[in-house]
Amino acid sequence: MHSYIFQVFESPCPQKQWASEEIFWEHPDALPVANSTSPVEDRAIAIASLGKWLADNRLGKLTSETFMVNAQAADRHFEGRFPAFQQAISALQQLDERRFLHEHDQVQNLIDNLSRTFTDKYDAYMLVGSSVPPLPMDEFIRKAQPNMPYYIGTVLDFCY
Repeated sequence: MHSYIFQVFESPCPQKQWASEEIFWEHPDALPVANSTSPVEDRAIAIASLGKWLADNRLGKLTSETFMVNAQAADRHFEGRFPAFQQAISALQQLDERRFLHEHDQVQNLIDNLSRTFTDKYDAYMLVGSSVPPLPMDEFIRKAQPNMPYYIGTVLDFCY
């Protein structure tokens, strides 16, 4: 499976200062879900897909190579996820010590499910400036400043 890593800046940044996949060679633990990173084949298509996703989900708007996140983006993006998060917590709370000790795979699946309801680590990532590690899209949406322009730099592909 593949996904994108979008580098974003809070102000325009010259291309010569954009990151390359080498940033992940220098920091191999920065994106533990990735088996490999490489330059994206078609940057324009990747950026257009981000714009379409923002528009389709009413999270923000892409203009050329700049996007803004709406003030309601986090509310819209996570709509309906909190009940799933609560359900995952409830499933974990029902564990007894015997299952905790002897049913590793089932307990690990419950923990993984809880984690996925909070942050999908197999979705797109945002590399804010050159700050490593990149943020999963869920984390970025929670932290993004509404109506602030984010300028897209490099776009990388990662395989997981």
